[in-house]
Amino acid sequence: MNSKKYVKAFCNSEGIKYDDVVKILSDKTKKNYTYQSLYGKLTRNTFTYEEACILADTLGYELIPVKKK
Repeated sequence: MNSKKYVKAFCNSEGIKYDDVVKILSDKTKKNYTYQSLYGKLTRNTFTYEEACILADTLGYELIPVKKK
């Protein structure tokens, strides 16, 4: 699963939109995110692990690596 699908899953499970993700990331990182920049990162699969952790933490999730069975 790529980062676009993960972010979409977070959005669907929490009932938020990409605009909300942009606001979360902008507030937490103090960087200027826009809808277009977020969508570009997700399309190019350049959304970083750090960004994913910030989003997950803000929404009350933990990203824990689990070994496959």
